[in-house]
Amino acid sequence: MKILPKKCARVAEGLHVWISNHFYYSDFGIHDMEGRRFDGRRYVMTGTPGTGFIEHDSESHSYHAFVRACVAEQKPSYLRMLMGREPSFDNAIAAANKAMADCSEPYKKDLLEHYANALTVARSAEYTERVIRGIKDKMGHKHDQYMSGVLGYYKNRLRHMRHDMTSVVWHVREHCSAETYQAYCEAVEAFSQVASCRRIWYYDRSAKQSFVQMFFGVGVFDFIHSEVYLPYMCTPDGTHYYLLPDIAIVARSNTDFDVVPLKTLTVVCQEMAIEEVNESMVGFMGTAASMIKIPEFDLNFYFNHLHPVVRFVEAVDKLKATL
Repeated sequence: MKILPKKCARVAEGLHVWISNHFYYSDFGIHDMEGRRFDGRRYVMTGTPGTGFIEHDSESHSYHAFVRACVAEQKPSYLRMLMGREPSFDNAIAAANKAMADCSEPYKKDLLEHYANALTVARSAEYTERVIRGIKDKMGHKHDQYMSGVLGYYKNRLRHMRHDMTSVVWHVREHCSAETYQAYCEAVEAFSQVASCRRIWYYDRSAKQSFVQMFFGVGVFDFIHSEVYLPYMCTPDGTHYYLLPDIAIVARSNTDFDVVPLKTLTVVCQEMAIEEVNESMVGFMGTAASMIKIPEFDLNFYFNHLHPVVRFVEAVDKLKATL
């Protein structure tokens, strides 16, 4: 159990620095983020390490408030650290190992194995990031040749870990044909336009407020690598639905998820006629132009645009045709 916010540690011969005990949020293990920082697309980690989303351009004030709330949770908090509410690699690795031991489905077990291996590398990298931060804090603005050398050593070590990470993660491109991957990239591009819709609502017939605003996007799940990231949809209960070339992942947590073959799913787009937007819908939604239904998951999403939704459903049908 962590009690103090910092600890004194020896990082080199004759050099001791104060290292933060707070979890260090970073984009380690998230591919190509170095090349994407210039365009302002932030990676925002959510929950357990290895899962998060890429911030996208949006005119929605609600979306920006949602992103700000996620980023605010990453600020160091002594109370969160003391109560064990900050992310923990030890807990994540233990949960992944337990899930592997209880899993008999080959596809899911393969994902969990890669996730556990990636967590091991990421744990070392996260500690190295905190050591680097501690050395920089001790150096301040003064130049110290010895500390600069030690800092360079840890930075070089971190670069090696980034290379190691690419060898242990689950790569999407390696698990499908070239034709399927090309169709998948097109589906992701179409989905990104859907995610940029100003308003997206989820219909929950069992809730008092049936229409709840949700946010779609592209991101990462369990360090799975895809050059175009993974499209995801979510529901108010915290369940995330990730789209991969041949499967959909229904994730309740990083280790509690189902793998569903994409060919077994029906993704239907429906244009909303004016008479269908009844009084109760207007009260929560304004004007809905279209909806997506996935009967197998009992999902109903409504959108204030039509054409991006139609293009996405067509892209999914094209993707399924390659399987």
